[in-house]
Amino acid sequence: MAIVCLSNDTSLISSLQMRYGPENVVVLVDERKLEQDPGSGVEAVVVDISLFQVPASPASPPILALTAVPSIQEAVGLLRTGVRGYGNRKMRKENLFLALESVKAGHIWLPPDILVLLIDLIPQGNTGSAPEEDLFVGLSKREQEVAGYIAQGMTNQAMAEKMFVSLRTIKAHLSSIYDKTGLRNRLELGLCLKGHKCFH
Repeated sequence: MAIVCLSNDTSLISSLQMRYGPENVVVLVDERKLEQDPGSGVEAVVVDISLFQVPASPASPPILALTAVPSIQEAVGLLRTGVRGYGNRKMRKENLFLALESVKAGHIWLPPDILVLLIDLIPQGNTGSAPEEDLFVGLSKREQEVAGYIAQGMTNQAMAEKMFVSLRTIKAHLSSIYDKTGLRNRLELGLCLKGHKCFH
């Protein structure tokens, strides 16, 4: 198992080495080495896109791209190239590890504010059915309300204020929604609610 890190950020490298062990974090200073041979056993690539290009190899393991100032435009562009995760290179360690574990598991990870904007930008699908009706079966009234707000691109904080509940309650509703629907994250839920193919 190895994490390849294309960065010269000593704090980032140190965090990865503390979490995964120094022997499991390979630091590269030239992205071409990764493109030539992604290597066996590489589970994910963390790349600071302020300094390096995103590896273009189709054989590349899942990529978490980090930058100084994340933007929705850059996020959309990177997702189109196959990048699985995107965020601020100075994010909290817990979020960094969550992002990395998400991309390793095949999920997409984005900062919450960018994810909300992305869901809001997704046009209504044209599937000829209303997948949200099927999706709502089995959900409580409050969970249905939360799911509806997700489709509108609302943040957890905005939902908590609108529903007069705590952030913890919103997170509990989201966890329950994911458990009941088989969807894995906010993006899948938003896509499904907007009439696009559900992933469960």
